[in-house]
Amino acid sequence: MARAAKFTNPRDREIFEAHRKYIETMEARLETMGDDTKAHYLKVLKSLTEKLAIPGKPLSEIVGEMMSETAPLLFQAMQR
Repeated sequence: MARAAKFTNPRDREIFEAHRKYIETMEARLETMGDDTKAHYLKVLKSLTEKLAIPGKPLSEIVGEMMSETAPLLFQAMQR
């Protein structure tokens, strides 16, 4: 039996596939990442996920908050 498509909207399918590919890619990288990098990545990922889980919170607000939170980490990474 064929599996029914999760999404019918083409853009939704593109996003779903991009998420799937992102997970595959990050899982492949985990073993090559240092503990400090993993800690920073996890902090950002958890924060983003928590913000996205708030019903009705505009994506523009989430992006602004994430930019503020991640800017110091990005600057640190650029100086390495």
